Amino acid sequence: MALILPNYLMNAFNVFLMTNYYRNNIPVSLIESAQIDGAGEMRIFFKIILPLSIPSVATIGIFTGLAYWNDWINGLYYITEPKLFGIQNLLVRIMENIQFLKSGSAASAIGTVAVQLPSTSIRMALAVMGIIPVVIIFHFIQKYFIKGVVIGAVKG
Repeated sequence: MALILPNYLMNAFNVFLMTNYYRNNIPVSLIESAQIDGAGEMRIFFKIILPLSIPSVATIGIFTGLAYWNDWINGLYYITEPKLFGIQNLLVRIMENIQFLKSGSAASAIGTVAVQLPSTSIRMALAVMGIIPVVIIFHFIQKYFIKGVVIGAVKG
């Protein structure tokens, strides 16, 4: 719960983003016409406002998902079992192991000459491993951004 609960709490940026989206992109006349037709507050929200705000909800979802994905320090603090580590924790541990092997203390401990490991190429490979799931998920969420652009373009 220590990993999940803090990020579910609303932060000021998400509130600011949603407030500006509602003020600038959802016309008050649309809500008033639904009230004249007899729709209640919940029906207006779920049938009109929520479908129009899918691009902003998708944006906040991407921001929150990336915050979870890149968060390795909380996992370092709160997780003790290695099978529960996230991918970022594993990648950081791999880099720490490589740095240890490159240092002279590892070589002197086993009595051999220090090994030359390519740290830059390993870092880039780890970065690619870390970004692949984000690119795949963004591919599926991209349709909501395109839908938001189309809704904004035909308004008027």
